[in-house]
Amino acid sequence: MNDYRQRVKISGDAFDGYRFEVIDESQSCLNVLTAGGFCENAVERRPEMDRWTLYHTRGPQERHLCQLDYILLSKALAARNPIAVPDIIRNGQPWRTIFPAGQEVDRFPRAGWDRPKASDHCPVAITLDMA
Repeated sequence: MNDYRQRVKISGDAFDGYRFEVIDESQSCLNVLTAGGFCENAVERRPEMDRWTLYHTRGPQERHLCQLDYILLSKALAARNPIAVPDIIRNGQPWRTIFPAGQEVDRFPRAGWDRPKASDHCPVAITLDMA
């Protein structure tokens, strides 16, 4: 079972251009938490192509972006913060990470092709009204 509900499949190459396709996964271990509105995955407030927090590759035949980092909001907290949208910090990604068009970021100083890197995950942060 996947730890993610969607992934963005990457095909193509640097010469002919990359193509990005959103694929919904039928099974996810998150389903047990989000079923029946128990909680909300706040990252799903972002556009589909902009929810990824991890670049995964096993060579050019298997490359995808997926969300493996979450902020889950209770019903009450989600209702109190209906327009709060999380930030995803991708500046620590290594240079080998393939970004969809328009999502490129300035990498942290000394980020390498594969290493050094801040992490293979991208932190997720959100500002919420708790009072």
